[in-house]
Amino acid sequence: MAGGREAPRTQSRDGIGLALSGGGYRAVLFHTGALIRLNELGLLKQLTRVSSVSGGSIPAAYLGLVWPRLTWRDGVATNFREVFVEPILDFSRHTIDVVCGVVGFATQGWLVSRTVAWFYDRLLFHGATLQDLPADEVGPRFVLCSTNLTTGSLWRFSRLYMADWRVGRIDRPELSLARAVAASSGFPPFLSPMRLDLTQYDLKPWSAPEDETVVPPPLPDYVRQRAVLTDGGVYDNHGLEPLESWPTVLVSDGGAPHAMAGSSYWNWYLQLRRVLPVTDNQVRSLRRRDLIGRYEAKQLKGTYWAIATNPEVCAEQGGLDCPLASVMKLATVPTRLKDYGDPMRNALVNWGYAISDKSIRRWYRRDLPPASTWPRPGGL
Repeated sequence: MAGGREAPRTQSRDGIGLALSGGGYRAVLFHTGALIRLNELGLLKQLTRVSSVSGGSIPAAYLGLVWPRLTWRDGVATNFREVFVEPILDFSRHTIDVVCGVVGFATQGWLVSRTVAWFYDRLLFHGATLQDLPADEVGPRFVLCSTNLTTGSLWRFSRLYMADWRVGRIDRPELSLARAVAASSGFPPFLSPMRLDLTQYDLKPWSAPEDETVVPPPLPDYVRQRAVLTDGGVYDNHGLEPLESWPTVLVSDGGAPHAMAGSSYWNWYLQLRRVLPVTDNQVRSLRRRDLIGRYEAKQLKGTYWAIATNPEVCAEQGGLDCPLASVMKLATVPTRLKDYGDPMRNALVNWGYAISDKSIRRWYRRDLPPASTWPRPGGL
């Protein structure tokens, strides 16, 4: 495992693991469409772990919060739209990144995480904590991933514990769910970091097996005193690490495709602005290639779909018509926490719904029926 260690096995690896990537409200809406289709296909009920980063942690955390309220019939949640979809759509009608960005710029990050968390709590989570996520015997384990800038490692928030393998583990944390999502989705530099005081918690050692090929670095005292957390996508843009040993993994990627650039980069600032996204893209590409390679080698069951997936690859599967021009327009929607308006909101949900349907039936379950009706008005 690159850059970290597998968590102690406190959960069996049965069922399906689902990863939700980042991408602001674009990813929130795209994943919402995919979750609608997973529910219709009876796959939502089969999830045993949901791992998320950045904007993907917004629908993941809310799904965990409302999971006990879902009513099931033949493996399908019959009230999914009322309990989950409509509240998420209502939440996405609020633009919050401008105010939060101004606070982040003015305070150099001192207050921004609490501002983001305040909006999340007021609009969606209403005082819930990590302990309001479902226990393993009730529903999937939801793991919201952040990046600990202090150690350079993945930080995991869940009901059972929050942890960084270098820092240690805090069992059954009472942390606000909104703060955990804010830490996971705090896109740097303006929406992060979140500083978490660890002195108030009982830190226990991370009991993962030692890697004898790596010399563990000495831990200064400050490592166990404070975690400085930023967007989970900085470390793992797809949220794959908590699903490392799952036999079946579905991955929904709402991240924007890597863009071309025509500048000649005559100054260091412009050059640095380009180098950082290129580096990030290469890391994402390596993780994605490894994932696809494991699917192709039959080491892993499941499938991957992205906001930039070419629907023509799945043409033989049928399903809903997805014109390539419309898809590419949706893939380039800016990464914002901004109200895109109902036409774009509906189109993003519909696209997540349609491409998850096609990909699942193309690569994972060919026996499942194709989608025939858009979940939201307007198609793509």
